Amino acid sequence: MRSRRINWPRLAFIVALGCLAGCGAPAADGLVQQLKTEFRPGLGLAEAESLLTHHGITHSQRPAAECEALARESRLPAQLTPRGGPCLFGKLPGPRAWYGAHTDVILQLVFTPDLRLADANFEAIESAF
Repeated sequence: MRSRRINWPRLAFIVALGCLAGCGAPAADGLVQQLKTEFRPGLGLAEAESLLTHHGITHSQRPAAECEALARESRLPAQLTPRGGPCLFGKLPGPRAWYGAHTDVILQLVFTPDLRLADANFEAIESAF
């Protein structure tokens, strides 16, 4: 019977890769679902800004004309169609994993001319470092 030698450096490398794959950046799926629940169509602009501040989301508001221009010039398929009112863009940086990876949540909110939320988009963006 033939004896097998363990290649310790190779084994250590495989274990390290497994840890990195299994211990990824903290998942933002729960937060995205929570935000989708809180930001329902019909929500007022002031209430939406209050919720964004409550969650610690950095955001900026754009007037309706600028929202229209951004939508025309955008090449991103996730861009929401403006609905005649202002739009908000925001980002919530996620916590970092021990090796530097993190998941941020970006968002876009579009409002009607009477300042009611018409549509919202939330996406988790993962970064390796």
